[in-house]
Amino acid sequence: MEPLKQFQQRQQQFEQQAQKYQLKYNQFGWLRVFLFLTGFLGTYFLFQSQGALAMAVGGLLFLLAFLFSLKAHNRIEYQRDHFRFLSYINRDESARLHNEFIRDETGEAYTEPNHFYTSDLDIFGKHSVFKLLNRTRTLGGAQKLAAWLKHAETAPEIRLRQEAVTELTPRLDWRQMLEANAMHYKEVNQSTHSLLQWMAEPEIVSQSFGMRLAKWLPMITIPLTVAWLAGFLSLQVLFLFILVHLFVLGRIFKAVKDTCDKTNTISQTLMAYANIIKVVEKEKFTAAKLQALQHAFVDKHTTASKAIQQFAIILRNLNYRNNPYFYSLIGIISLWDLQFFIRTEQWKKQHQQALINWFEAVAEWESLNSLAGYAFSNPEFIMPILSPEPMELQAEHLGHVLIRKDKRVTNHVQLSGLGKTLVITGSNMSGKSTFLRTVAVNAVLALAGAPVCAKSFTISVIRVFTSMRTQDSLEESVSSFYAELKRLKQLIEQVDNPEPVLYFLDEILKGTNSQDRHHGAKSLIKQLHQHPSSGFISTHDLELGRMADEHPDFVHNYSFNSELINEELFFDYTLREGICRSFNASQLMKQIGIEV
Repeated sequence: MEPLKQFQQRQQQFEQQAQKYQLKYNQFGWLRVFLFLTGFLGTYFLFQSQGALAMAVGGLLFLLAFLFSLKAHNRIEYQRDHFRFLSYINRDESARLHNEFIRDETGEAYTEPNHFYTSDLDIFGKHSVFKLLNRTRTLGGAQKLAAWLKHAETAPEIRLRQEAVTELTPRLDWRQMLEANAMHYKEVNQSTHSLLQWMAEPEIVSQSFGMRLAKWLPMITIPLTVAWLAGFLSLQVLFLFILVHLFVLGRIFKAVKDTCDKTNTISQTLMAYANIIKVVEKEKFTAAKLQALQHAFVDKHTTASKAIQQFAIILRNLNYRNNPYFYSLIGIISLWDLQFFIRTEQWKKQHQQALINWFEAVAEWESLNSLAGYAFSNPEFIMPILSPEPMELQAEHLGHVLIRKDKRVTNHVQLSGLGKTLVITGSNMSGKSTFLRTVAVNAVLALAGAPVCAKSFTISVIRVFTSMRTQDSLEESVSSFYAELKRLKQLIEQVDNPEPVLYFLDEILKGTNSQDRHHGAKSLIKQLHQHPSSGFISTHDLELGRMADEHPDFVHNYSFNSELINEELFFDYTLREGICRSFNASQLMKQIGIEV
């Protein structure tokens, strides 16, 4: 079954399941109301007819029944929400197939002003590669995926990712379960930075023998409180113990407050991480990278999911202190701050380094899950072959991933060896810029370990560099021409490094006169030829294309053309060898009313 039909079918099935559980949820809601009223009236009746003891026993039974119904109600709510999330995920997948995005995340927070290619290639933004790929839910997962799209990996790591993605791709149920499990907690995408900062701080309380001894004080104070309530003890004696409690709590007040400030809402985020890890822990994998990432969750004493869940509960309990009524009635007499602060420090001491590794592993799992989801949705895409050569790029039927399948035009491309430049000439709107972006985007995907939109694709491990959308800046008093020169300066600095660069320069030096443009472009091509780099240059300058006659060993011409039929322009967006022979500027000007 093709992915679109499969997603639509799953969306409908999950929505039906969600409605079924919504009905159960409503029924249990009325049951809880009935139990509450029955319990209230029943205990009152028992008190009137049988006395206080019967009322206490009956009230306890009704309370247990109510708590049982509450737990069952919460389980039904969880199942209902889970099916809703799965329905949403499949609706999202269906939309992506039409290059429509219903999720808000754009990845724009991960842009870098002077990055080598992200701005030119729509890696981040409202209609971007990141939005097409992103199936992460945690902030760490989104950051990891963004990092993969910004930096090429080594060949061994790319192959490990490819193997992992290939294994995960057909596991549709498992992958969507991973994503849905994280969605149960709204705080799933909260930053863990403050928590990790606190984890790096030394233990304060648990190292103190006096504090470890003081935590047992409630064993004395609580019975004394009961004795006072029963009239067997004077208030003065109890008050002395309360003063001791206040003294102890005062000693640790600042440390506890600082901890709560840094972990105030993180417990729900930790529960989301535990939910994700549970899904991973239960599965079996064969890919080396998946096994290594799964092994990262192995703990000496318990599973990573249970340990994180335990930590989330400890932090949640610690933060109950923020309720003034709870703190006054229970917190002081039980030394609540001390009890749970010691537990947090003990957990930290035991799992400090492991937690960092667990967060990192979850981020990788989500990133791999994103690539696998993208691969499943596009079964016609293929995994690239990595070439051992310093510079090789060969592709058949290469298309742009952000162009819908029914509108996508594919082309072949071949570039082998260092110091080579493919000059792309063409008429306006013929497809030069789109072609450059098509090649570059697929190169970025390949070097991230993702599938590419091609029938075949071979690439060396290189660095991608683009200069396509240079703009002027009023704030910096920089013209568009000078902005492009600054960008080209970046390229010249990069090609001095030993790692090969694959460059894409669109409408090179367009901001100056034709003579300077031609001379500057020729000089740049010759200069780049002396360095470990190769690439593509698009231009309207036909004279630049004639460099192939002078330097056939490193300059090659390709072009896009248009055709005029009955005063109408037609484009086939097909790359051909040789210099462009058809130009359409005059015709385009006529079409908008300029008399030429």
